[in-house]
Amino acid sequence: MSTTLDAALYLVRRGGRVFPLHGMRHDSAGRFLCTCGKPDCDDAGKHPLAKLAPSGLNNATSHEHIVRHWFTNAPFANVGLATGHTIVLDVDPRHGGDASLEALEAEHGLLPETTRALTGGGGQHIFFRPPEGVEIRNSTGDNGGLAPGLDIRGTGGYIVAPPSLHASGRQYAWSVDHHPDEVPPAPMPAWLVAALARPRNGRAGRDPSEWRRLVAMGVGEGNRNTAVSRLSGLLLRRWVDAEVTHELVQAWNIARCRPPLSPEEVTKIVGSIARKELQRREGRGVIAT
Repeated sequence: MSTTLDAALYLVRRGGRVFPLHGMRHDSAGRFLCTCGKPDCDDAGKHPLAKLAPSGLNNATSHEHIVRHWFTNAPFANVGLATGHTIVLDVDPRHGGDASLEALEAEHGLLPETTRALTGGGGQHIFFRPPEGVEIRNSTGDNGGLAPGLDIRGTGGYIVAPPSLHASGRQYAWSVDHHPDEVPPAPMPAWLVAALARPRNGRAGRDPSEWRRLVAMGVGEGNRNTAVSRLSGLLLRRWVDAEVTHELVQAWNIARCRPPLSPEEVTKIVGSIARKELQRREGRGVIAT
């Protein structure tokens, strides 16, 4: 039984939903490369293994027989853990996450003892039980979210789970002092819930300032696909022509993403969102031109 299979089953048995991500491999020069085959992959070891999970996060499951099939056939795969049933605070010290968290704890008090994992990039994932009656969605620290270097993975999101391999060559690992066997996820602190809660009325929309920040400031690695999807959906929902949407989002990606996604990846994302928007319109009896 593979290490990743063991890990995936461990998460499933604790109530999680998992799916396979591309893993990392050595090349002849000893570098770690994504198994997708792209030498310059922007999301190495972090994006869905489409051969087994063609719908990515939407394929996440808790059915053991499916999980066994996936990770037996792809023992090299990294483990993606869908969030929502648990909320994850992603602390990225490369973007000031450690300092941001220290400042927030100085203001609100230390976070409760809870499950934590160390990421392969030198940061940490801090796990919480979701609050009842409040939906916590994804947000990014460099897009007007909680604080710089602090991302939230909630409904509609996922993280890379231990013992997956990072592009650095390091593995994701459970914190020795905060292992889920010893320290279960704690409830989210009230101040954190208040900072992250969003209205659940779908008609309320987003604060326009969020879109202004996104367009002006852009996003960093790990948030680009979501941001491209959001911008594409915003434009298409307002009946901007699909080709115009594609060109605008390509230009924004080059100017504001750090680093930019490949043009092919942006085309793929915009095309996917456009197809979903067409289906939505047809479902409502609207003919797209």
